[in-house]
Amino acid sequence: MKKYWNLFYLLALVVVTACSGGDDPINNGGNNGNNNGGGNGGGSINTWTALNASPDTWDNNKRADITYQILVYSFADSNNDGIGDFKGIQDKLDYINSLGVDAIWLSPIHPADSYHGYDVTDYTTVNKAYGSESDFKSLVDAAHAKGIRVYLDFVLNHTGTGHPWFKDAKTNEESKYRNYYFFNETGGNGWYEASSSSSLTSGKLKFVLDWSKKTVTVTKVSSADNKEGDGGIWLYFGDDVKKQFQKTGDNTYEITVDYNSSWGFLIRTSISTWDDGTKYGAPSSSDQISLGKAFALDNKTAADIKFAGSKTWYYYGAFGSWMPDLNYGNPSNVSSNATFKAVAAAGNNWIEKFGIDGFRLDAVKHIYDSRNDNVNFLKAWYNEMNKTYKAQGYTDDIYMVGECLAEHNEVAPYYAGLPAMFEFSFWYRLMWALSNKTGMYFAKDILSYQSEYARYNSKYIEATKLSNHDEDRTAYVLNGNVNWCKQAGAVLLTSQGHPYIYYGEELAVNPKTTKEGNGDEFNRGPLPWGDSYATKPNAVFNKNVSSNTDNVTTQVNNESSILNVYRTFTKLRNTYPALATGVMTKHGTYNENNSAFPTIAAWYMTEGSQKILVLHNLGGTSVEVPLSDNINKVIGLLNTVEKKDNTYRMSANSSVVFLLN
Repeated sequence: MKKYWNLFYLLALVVVTACSGGDDPINNGGNNGNNNGGGNGGGSINTWTALNASPDTWDNNKRADITYQILVYSFADSNNDGIGDFKGIQDKLDYINSLGVDAIWLSPIHPADSYHGYDVTDYTTVNKAYGSESDFKSLVDAAHAKGIRVYLDFVLNHTGTGHPWFKDAKTNEESKYRNYYFFNETGGNGWYEASSSSSLTSGKLKFVLDWSKKTVTVTKVSSADNKEGDGGIWLYFGDDVKKQFQKTGDNTYEITVDYNSSWGFLIRTSISTWDDGTKYGAPSSSDQISLGKAFALDNKTAADIKFAGSKTWYYYGAFGSWMPDLNYGNPSNVSSNATFKAVAAAGNNWIEKFGIDGFRLDAVKHIYDSRNDNVNFLKAWYNEMNKTYKAQGYTDDIYMVGECLAEHNEVAPYYAGLPAMFEFSFWYRLMWALSNKTGMYFAKDILSYQSEYARYNSKYIEATKLSNHDEDRTAYVLNGNVNWCKQAGAVLLTSQGHPYIYYGEELAVNPKTTKEGNGDEFNRGPLPWGDSYATKPNAVFNKNVSSNTDNVTTQVNNESSILNVYRTFTKLRNTYPALATGVMTKHGTYNENNSAFPTIAAWYMTEGSQKILVLHNLGGTSVEVPLSDNINKVIGLLNTVEKKDNTYRMSANSSVVFLLN
């Protein structure tokens, strides 16, 4: 019996050896760390084996420079008044920290004319709706304690019309703030009426209408009874004064009033509407009325009627009448300009008093008409803020990123003025790649942009991003496809640059509507916490903006949620220097020239001796990808990737990250 048992054992060994391809059955599958797929199953050469990721343990060093963008009013409400606040952000710092971020960018926190804060009325303090200055300082200190820096959104191009500087400059030609803005007497595209001066702004006047000819004649009188009639026609002047004419005959009307008006007057046939030709004024803004002379009325242009000798001032607002542009004077000597000094003093205060770590600068391409002038301005601004920052004892440089809403070629020159710029082109190319299921061009495009930036600044910082507060949300653009949203996050967090995450993007918040025709509010709605911290929808924010999204509480407990995909990839980026701060290079096989694998986006990330291979299948079906790279192990995974020999079968919208030997 023993003889037969030994024979059976030998036969079994032969079978096992044959099936294993002659390799040691103990080490088959690459656990020795030198085979492709090392430590991830390997398996028989005749079967596909699913891979599992086994990243190294994170040492808790936030090396990845990930920033989280927060709109204060929509993020977290600590006092149940419906509006997000500083205390709410502070209470949610653990959640923010769980995303592996080392900085938060706050939307404008200053008092402003509008909810969004970009029409600032005071650069020096905080919006009381968000809390007090001490609440803000507490937030900054608490964030710093968790290794999270704080960046402020700073609006350099314009203020709101409610800013004391503008209010004084608008009405007073002798105001010291007159040169803080742009004024002229001719108007034009983008110019809005500020105020009028006149040889006659007040006095006792008689107004006579000849309605058959549609004319008005004005004369001075010694007394005015201000007596109104019931003629159905009104004199409109001053601060919303409406006086009804007395009917004196067929098609004739008159009234005597104590007149006081800085802007002139109008004739109205309705006091409830301005429509349907019910407003009568001057044929043009240059036509002025003289005392004692009949003046022809017009109900098409219907400009304000001013007395001869009147002067009208106009101000410039590139973003609309409610946001007058600031005037920084000669760009070659901007540091000595009064406007620059005033705004810079406010910026310095946030560094000195509150300890903020950097700024996001709004609309940098609109400060001057010339790009070169803008760059010179930004250099001066950066140097001023950096000087103040270093005076606090910091040995590094202040962080500053500019917004130039344009493609890469227009953005590139601004790197000569600032260390970091938002890369809108990154998101444009990625949304195209996902929508067209084509990844082969992505690395080539991004690398070509990097070479453009390097020509202006060898130490350029690419602020990569998906959507932001001015754009349709990522989930909406990607048609609510959560797999695409997950992969967009994975691509962002495995590419070169300093990535930004717009609040709610990690949840795939989807308003299910475009901002066009609905307003930016549809991209700025409440974050769905699933607890009492959720801000309240109101007239500004559509109630359905966040209701289409699983809330934080639900997603935290769902291992396959998009939130946990973001957490996985931010942790991975923080773990490996090659992902965090490495240089991106093209793959030798899977690139723009390999039309056999159009769905594959591939690149290397390298830092020192550490090299990582990143693969994304942006297609809607699985693809088998042969690899000759010397793989150590799988460290990151999205969806299903399987291995057989040296070929990897990647499911639709799957991603895999390899640590190479």
